[in-house]
Amino acid sequence: MIKKPYKLKKTDYFLHPEEVLLEKDDKVGLNSASRLEWPIERKLFIILKSLVVVLMGILLGMTLYLQIFKSSYYITQAKNNYLRSYTINAPRGIIYDRYGEPLVLNSSSYSLVMMPLDLPRLESDRIKLSREIAQVLNLDAEEIKNLVANTDLLSIEPVLIKSNLELEEVRKLETSFVNTPGFLVIEDTSRYYPFKEAFSHVVGYVGKLSQSELQKYPDYPLTSSVGKTGLELFYEDKLHGQPGQKIVETNATYTVIKDLGQEDPVKGNDLITTLDSELQLVLFNSLKNQIRDLKINGGAAIALNPKTGEVLALISQPSFDPNIMTKGSPAATINKYLTSSQHPLFNRAVAGFYPPGSLIKPLVGLAALEEKIVSPEFKLYDEGKIVIVSPYNKNEKYTFSDWQPHGWVDMREAIAQSCNVYFWTVGGGYGNISGLGWQKLYKWWQIFGLDKKTGIDLVEEINPPLPSPQWLAKTRPQDPTWRVGDTYNVSTGEGGLVLTPIQLVNYVAGIANNGVIRQPHLVNKIQGVDGKIESVRPFKVSSVLPVKPENIKVIQEGMRGVVTYGTASVLKDLPLEAAGKSGSPQRKVNGQNVYEGLFAIYAPYNDPEILLLVVLEKPPNGASDTLPTIREVINWYQKNRLGKTEEEIKNLIQHNKLKQSQKETIPTFISPSTTILDLAKASSTTTTLINKNNN
Repeated sequence: MIKKPYKLKKTDYFLHPEEVLLEKDDKVGLNSASRLEWPIERKLFIILKSLVVVLMGILLGMTLYLQIFKSSYYITQAKNNYLRSYTINAPRGIIYDRYGEPLVLNSSSYSLVMMPLDLPRLESDRIKLSREIAQVLNLDAEEIKNLVANTDLLSIEPVLIKSNLELEEVRKLETSFVNTPGFLVIEDTSRYYPFKEAFSHVVGYVGKLSQSELQKYPDYPLTSSVGKTGLELFYEDKLHGQPGQKIVETNATYTVIKDLGQEDPVKGNDLITTLDSELQLVLFNSLKNQIRDLKINGGAAIALNPKTGEVLALISQPSFDPNIMTKGSPAATINKYLTSSQHPLFNRAVAGFYPPGSLIKPLVGLAALEEKIVSPEFKLYDEGKIVIVSPYNKNEKYTFSDWQPHGWVDMREAIAQSCNVYFWTVGGGYGNISGLGWQKLYKWWQIFGLDKKTGIDLVEEINPPLPSPQWLAKTRPQDPTWRVGDTYNVSTGEGGLVLTPIQLVNYVAGIANNGVIRQPHLVNKIQGVDGKIESVRPFKVSSVLPVKPENIKVIQEGMRGVVTYGTASVLKDLPLEAAGKSGSPQRKVNGQNVYEGLFAIYAPYNDPEILLLVVLEKPPNGASDTLPTIREVINWYQKNRLGKTEEEIKNLIQHNKLKQSQKETIPTFISPSTTILDLAKASSTTTTLINKNNN
């Protein structure tokens, strides 16, 4: 008989072997503290339920807040995923000569810009892309790499990489980077300088913003061009227009599919300068040819109206083509300018230091008359030298030799014949003539404004220090004592006295204009886009010389004698009466005596319209080598400008157009109303967006 197996009924007191972990003294009826399992209490369920309700409430509240109060913000953010806003650079103002001839123009061009927000996310991809772009455009790869590295990758503001792209460069970019994110080609405006080298130092040029300029012009778009030198720099705030904005819609691949409108840019103001472009070209070519024929380093020339201070022409040689600087040319091309021993980028006309030599004698003579050192009729016998005894050793003598003996001369003849002995005497003293001494010489340099800048509207102007005992102690510490010989030297424009051409021409203008010095300036009018004149630069009086009319007349007569019977009598056959003064200062260079060549002339003598200064660096014959240019320009002025009204001159210009060899084929120029950035058109033309955004 098989017995049926028993089934044990488990109770709460039934223990499994693995559960026998109790204290030995516990009873079979276990207490709650000794049990391994026990039911969850009700209040814990209540707490959990409350937490769920609170979290659901917070979630619901945030949903309502985002949908009701922040909806517009997130709609805008969403739109940013398919809308793009681009800055439209404003055309810069045009710079004209005094008769309406444009000296710089705006041409339609292409620029490559970087869109930081659309760049690849990986740094390695960005570096690779930078190198590829640099290779195609022949740019410095490190420069592009650093530009990308220092850019805010969340910025939507375009950053200029290169302006004035050649069409071949545009084609290469389209071919090589058609699906590349972060870069695009835009239609832009660029500056074109039709006269190339002839106006480079006065008009200047533009370029892309540097880091320091970004701080100076914080509101400028990063694609802007900014004036670097010349009038382009000095009048940057006037020439730079108000940028516009264009909004476009893109598809999923960020190709432009719709133009949503734009705010048009406002063109910059125009400048009406004092310059005469025909005169500038005549002077530029004459000086250039003379420097070439003499095989010398360089020179400068300035023509101005002494009665108004209007600069008619301003030349520095050698020169440079501003189109090369503006186009973003290869570094090797620009480096030729930067490393040239002739320093073509340097503006000699306002920053070159030249000893004036005998050109300072009219000033010294006028000072001597005003200080009553001598009278106009006082005569001195010039035997060709001065011999002075050392105050420290009576047996030691110093001889100062004139360039030739001149016999008996008064003030007028001393200026005309450029007698050094006469001006050593009235400057430093000799015999019974006390002389001006360095203090009074310094005083009259200051009266003529030679201790400061003239204020011409060129940032490049600088003024050299004037010689004095304090100056000498710094420059000649091994022998710091100022002696009478030092006074002699500065009295004839040597011995450390150096001035800029603009300072020299300004000082001579004070004599030509009967003691009134007008501030030299290059711009007369600033014209707004509506044609209205915003401001007119006044003919500001820099100073009125405290001199007697009869004394300044003596100096003028002496300068007239320079041309009629003096050191420049070869000019006596000029077609109009003129007065002038030469300067051939001598100094040692590498142990050799070399000369500078300077000549200033104004005409007509009794009612001057033009004052011309020509400076040559180390010509073989000193001031004599300036005379061919002086003659050519004065003859041209008499034939083409003297006595003519502005209307007659404009008509003459139409019949005597500037030589085409001075201009190249001019690209297409745009009017102020032309759209600069046409992204809608860009998707199917040469301005195709290179950027196929990967965001």
